[in-house]
Parts: sequence; structure tokens; C-alpha cells
Amino acid sequence: MCGANKSQFYRDQSSVEGQQFASNAYKQIIAAADITSGSSEETQFSFLSYFSRINYQLNKRYLLSLSGRIDGSSRFGANNRYGFFPAASVGWIISEESFLANNTLLSFLKLRASYGITGNAEIANFAPRGLFSGDAGYAGTPGQRPSQIENPDLKWEQTAQTDFGIDFGLFQGRISGELDYYIKNTRDLLLNVNVPATSGFSTQLRNIGKLENKGIEFVLNTQNLTGAFKWNTSINISRNKNKITDLQGQIIEGGYVNRAVEGQALGIFFAPEYAGVDTENGDALYYRNTELTDGSRDRSTTNDYNEAERVIIGDPNPNFIAGLTNSFSFKGFDLNILLQGVYGNDVYNAGGKFQSANGDFFDNQTKDQLKRWQKPGDITNVPQARLLGANGTGESSRYLSDASYTRLKTITLGYTLPSTLVNRIKLERVRIYATGQNLLTFTKYEGWDPEVNADFIASGSNIGLGTDFYSAPQPRTIIFGINLGF
Repeated sequence: MCGANKSQFYRDQSSVEGQQFASNAYKQIIAAADITSGSSEETQFSFLSYFSRINYQLNKRYLLSLSGRIDGSSRFGANNRYGFFPAASVGWIISEESFLANNTLLSFLKLRASYGITGNAEIANFAPRGLFSGDAGYAGTPGQRPSQIENPDLKWEQTAQTDFGIDFGLFQGRISGELDYYIKNTRDLLLNVNVPATSGFSTQLRNIGKLENKGIEFVLNTQNLTGAFKWNTSINISRNKNKITDLQGQIIEGGYVNRAVEGQALGIFFAPEYAGVDTENGDALYYRNTELTDGSRDRSTTNDYNEAERVIIGDPNPNFIAGLTNSFSFKGFDLNILLQGVYGNDVYNAGGKFQSANGDFFDNQTKDQLKRWQKPGDITNVPQARLLGANGTGESSRYLSDASYTRLKTITLGYTLPSTLVNRIKLERVRIYATGQNLLTFTKYEGWDPEVNADFIASGSNIGLGTDFYSAPQPRTIIFGINLGF
């Protein structure tokens, strides 16, 4: 099979804002007494792909698949816009072999292996070009300034993945599952690397470094009861460990306290280590953590934030992710329950220095700040309240939390009306249901929601992982509905 695909995106938009209308009856911007701001944007990008695939099967048990694709993106330099991404996989359905023909335990068994290369083009439009901005005007005089350094060599970030897997079925399919082990090696990472400040910029988007991901994924499906009352269960567990294997000596900062450095996981948290509160005067304390001659670190404390060395304080990457689904049905009733969990990851509350800052700013404070130090002898983890005093509000492990959680993600209860009743009203199927989402969450996370989605993009490859900045918690919702089949 061969094919081609082309996609284009173009946007040209302008906006203007005004205030002070004579009344709500006026709907046009011309009626505003004060035009307060305006903006405009024009952007575009395009992709062009050619692909081919060959599948081959021999004796219903030996499988081979080959594919290749050429992808082009306008987001890269003129000489590197196209990338070639091949893939190959083999499979052996062992359960079709004659020596397992009379096996009553094993209903299906397949071994498989694959190798493939994929590309990443998730960067800004016009990323390789030298750009200028016309926003450098001053006192009514127009002006322009450089806004981006040219990099005509920018190219695709590539990930080569090797995968080994087993698919199995037992007891005529009542138990089935998959087990996968994979290795991903990414090269030519798209990262904002440090450049000499004499260029007028501090960073530039380049292809640099290598990243390794290794992991295992396991899925188990069971048909626990198969009579009038049916009960099915599905369990999935995955574990992934990543490490930057090459960054050409660069140390790249991202997000608030994230960094990328060789030998460490992508996006580790790097900041001073908070040590609590001085019981005598309410000062915030930090561990000095200066490296001693014997290789250990000085664990004495200081109330001077600038005396505390930055160290690794956490990791946004989870140890493993899991999900559990149970489905029940009986005489028209159906019940589906989904639990999900993430374990071993940390989240940095970047909004903490505003909202959990013992009154340092004018933001509304979280309830735990009521436990602030107030008099000598008080034992607490919240420093003395000092307006604009920066008492413990520097970026540090104070605002880092274990974000492991287990959540009742969804639960759905439904009832399908009997066909004899439905047919009378000229319908084929009627199902009434109610669904609850995010009903329960079990976590020690100190913020609003451990399942945050406020990642700060440092570049094409995100190293600003696991950052919470006033992220709105996911809503707890209950939905009632009806499905009609005609």
C-alpha cells in the first residue's frame, strides 16, 4: 500500500479591545469611549507525507510488516525539511503450531518484535528563521528589534524504538493479556540551548543531545463471570525510566526549577532545600548543601537564601502508572468503574510563593498559612508572616509535593430497556445512564489537583514537567443521558 498526504494550516487574525460604552445596547467596538489594546497575528505551516506499507503472512502464523514514510515540515531549515522514518515488525503465532494443537490451557500465544523510527516536529512555526519584531517603538517613534536567531540547520528530532512483546490467551480467551518491553533512543533533541549573551539572546533552539527511555507495559483482561451476571476486569500497569545520555556538556533550565543535565532524568527539579522555620525568630531556613572535601554536603542550616546551594529535590517522572476497569452487566443493567493511579512523581507548585507565602504577597492565602510562626518556641513549617519580606518564598523544596494519587476517574450506571417495550415505540434501542467523573481522589498532594496540566514548555522537548501554577482542578461532574437507536 502506498499513499501521500498534504496538510496546511493558515491563520490571520486581529483583535481590538475597548471599554466605557454608553450602555449595553451598543455592540460595536466603535462605540467604545476608550480603545485599550489591539493585536494581530499571521502564521502558517504545512506538512507533506509519502508512505508505503507491506504486510505478509505465511501459514497463518508467521507475520512480517514493513513500512516507510517520508515526512516534510515547513517548520525546519530549508535543507532539513524532510525525514525518512522506516519501521519493521515480525510476529510468530505459536498457538497455531501443530505441537500446541491439542492444548486446552493455552488458547493463544504470539511473540512479536518491532523496530521503527519516528520524528517530532512539535516546535513553533518559523523556528529556523531569523525574525524581527516591530514592537520596539518608543515615545511614538517606530522601531524594530531582532526577536529570534536564525538556525537553518534545524531538523527533525528522531526516536528509534525497539519493542519485544508477548500476547497470550488462556482458557478459551477468558484470560488474555499483553507484556511489552521497549527501549526508545531519541537523538537530535529540539531544545533551547544556552548561547553567549553577546549575541543579544540567552538561548537558541537547536538539535542537541540524546535521551533514553526504557519501560515495561502489562495488560491483563479477565472474564470473571460469564453467565446471566457478567463481570469483566482489565488491569494495565506501565513503568518508564528516562535518562539524558548526552547533552554535550549543556545544562538547560526550564519551567521554574526544572533542568536537563546528562546522567539525570529529563526535567528533574533543582533548587535549594527548605529546612523549616527557626523556632526563635520565625525565619525560613535552608540547608546549605555546600559540597565538602570528602564529597558529602554541609547539612547545616541558614536563613540566608543565597547561601543555600541548589540540589536535586525531586523528579516529575512517575515510577509507574496503573489503571483498573471493572465492567458488570445483568438483565439490562450495566456498571462500569474506572480507577487510575500515578505513583512516585513530584509536582512543583510554582504558585506557592504567591498563594502559600505566609502573607508575603497580596494574593489570597491557602488555609495552611494560618499555622505560621507567631512567637518564640512555636514549632511549625510556615515562617512568620512578613508582607513583602520574602521570608521563605524563594523557589525551593518548600513548594514540592509528592503527587502520587489514586482516582475514581469514572463510574457509569446504565439500563437498557427491554426490546419488547422499545419496539412498541418504533425504536431499536433505548439506554438510560448516569456517569460520574472524578468523584474521589486519594492523594497526599498539597495543591488542588495532583493531575496537573500546567507544563511549561522550554522548547520542542518539554523539560518544564510537573509544574502547577494556579491550575484549576478537574471538575467533579455527574452526567445524565439517554441513548436512542433508530
